[in-house]
Amino acid sequence: MIDRYRAMRTRAAPYTNTANWAYAGIVLAALWFGFTIIFSAIYVVWAQSSWVADNPLLEDAFFLGSTPSAVRWTLATFAIYTAILLLMMRVFHRLGLRTLIGHAPTACREFIRVSIYLSPLYGFLTLPSVFLPEAERQYDITTWLSLLPMMLPLLFVQISAEEFVFRGYLQSHFAALTSNPIIWMGIPSFLFGLIHFDPTSPAYSAWTYVIWATCLGLVCADLTARSGTLGPALAVHFINNIGAMFILAADDWLYGAALYVWPTYGEPWVPWIPFEALFLFSVWLAARLALRR
Repeated sequence: MIDRYRAMRTRAAPYTNTANWAYAGIVLAALWFGFTIIFSAIYVVWAQSSWVADNPLLEDAFFLGSTPSAVRWTLATFAIYTAILLLMMRVFHRLGLRTLIGHAPTACREFIRVSIYLSPLYGFLTLPSVFLPEAERQYDITTWLSLLPMMLPLLFVQISAEEFVFRGYLQSHFAALTSNPIIWMGIPSFLFGLIHFDPTSPAYSAWTYVIWATCLGLVCADLTARSGTLGPALAVHFINNIGAMFILAADDWLYGAALYVWPTYGEPWVPWIPFEALFLFSVWLAARLALRR
């Protein structure tokens, strides 16, 4: 019988001697409160500066992510999560970044391979929407391309922070505590879904989006477990967010660097469920084909 998750046991091995359910809770609390404290301190200094005080619209743009500068700053703040996580890992497990990523050369190869497989798929499924009359173009191609050299590295900061926490740390840590994949894949994926809850949306729409994000987390969790590195999960997350933030973004948040913006008119996300379900299945299948696992 094929052992599908042998690579996951290898990932979990460094945590075996120090794994503890309490540590996971403490790390999550440190990430939540640590980020809140550090971000709040930075925000207070920024908001009290004279150039922000003289232009209150800058604060609105920052929270909406409606300008390129706001998008850059929002993405950059995710580095706080990575820094806190690395500190906590050193304190509790005496482990570092290499443990989160896995074998670096393999992770790089798998990141590139999965990205190559996913890029045309995302193009095929996403680009037709930009030709619909609802899609509003924000920039000419030259201006938009000039934004990407700064945006793409910061996007990688954002997606890597999330993958480090949910797939790199929690999934591996839980796998050292239990052999049940429902637990070590399911709990981190559900927590990943919860951070995408939007309290300003109607409840049914907000929870539907949580379910979708949880399913995306399960896709990344399965790929991580089969490959033994974060390379494939990083590729899925990176390519997905390029499409959602820089090519065709919804106008409710973080759309300031998108080539096209899709107006939501305050409508719930629910009507997109069938398309998104097919989309996620196609992404998972393409990534599995890239890995041949």
